[in-house]
Amino acid sequence: MNFWKYVKDKINYILIFIVYCLIILLYLNAMQVNNNVTIFMLLISSVLFIVTFIITFIRKNKYIKGINNILDNLNEKYLISEVMDKPKREENLAYYRILARSNKSMLENVNRVKEIQKDYKEYIESWVHEIKIPITSAKLLCENNKSEITDKIEDEVEEINNFVEQVLFYARLDNVSNDFMIRKVDLAEVVSKVISRNKKIMIQNNMRVELKNIDVMAYTDEKWLEFILNQIMINSIKYKKEKDAVVYIEVAEQKDNVILQVKDNGIGIKKSELDRIFDKGFTGTNGRNSKRSTGIGLYLCKRLSKELGMDITAQSVENEYTTIKLIIPKKELLK
Repeated sequence: MNFWKYVKDKINYILIFIVYCLIILLYLNAMQVNNNVTIFMLLISSVLFIVTFIITFIRKNKYIKGINNILDNLNEKYLISEVMDKPKREENLAYYRILARSNKSMLENVNRVKEIQKDYKEYIESWVHEIKIPITSAKLLCENNKSEITDKIEDEVEEINNFVEQVLFYARLDNVSNDFMIRKVDLAEVVSKVISRNKKIMIQNNMRVELKNIDVMAYTDEKWLEFILNQIMINSIKYKKEKDAVVYIEVAEQKDNVILQVKDNGIGIKKSELDRIFDKGFTGTNGRNSKRSTGIGLYLCKRLSKELGMDITAQSVENEYTTIKLIIPKKELLK
């Protein structure tokens, strides 16, 4: 609390005191009291007023600082009225009661919204599991009735499946820690699953994959890592160059980390857009040109990587390459 602003707020009290002093001065002069006595009385009154004023400021400032310290150390700051000391002064107590009522109302609203979000999340997860059944059936029908048309249908169904997966993982973002399980994972197996999943569309696009040193074990969640890697692979396919398209997947072990690198020789990313590719909803020039980008895939990769204790970085040169690195910490460094 600023002292001079406090003085400004209390200007009415100061003016009243000045008027009081003038009245006393006029009265004592009218009574023909000795000037020295008059000055002494006014001086004593002024000193008492100033001392009281400063002590009051110090007390209030200390009280406010105490509340701010509690607030700084509180995760749910809206619970301040529940943890702060109940004031003793009636004026402060009145404000405290108003704050407590306000916070109680807000807590009720927060809990109501949480319940709504919980119901919605449960519905989305249920819907995703239900929609997976017809998607799987559609894939089987296409596989059992091979033709040029069913091949195209199967491609579209697989894209629907990718979007449905995004919905599921997005719905679980706020409760990731309840869903994943960190264990020793064979990165070669995860890479193999992702390649197998995208094999058909890569063949259709005359795209090849080159692997290097992928037989490495790392501590992470296999399901979440597979989803992240699949989103990266989808982007490499979506933004490939027209001829001789290649995706290079390499694993490198360092002292503190295992780095899973995915590099393609595609159309790349503009330098001005590179820092924003992990932002929610950002599609960039390439995404706007393809008209099939949602700006959610890489955002999910960033969020999920953070929850898993990993880091994800991107390097790119437009019309040359894009490199995405997943930095997985060694077991002893995981929280």
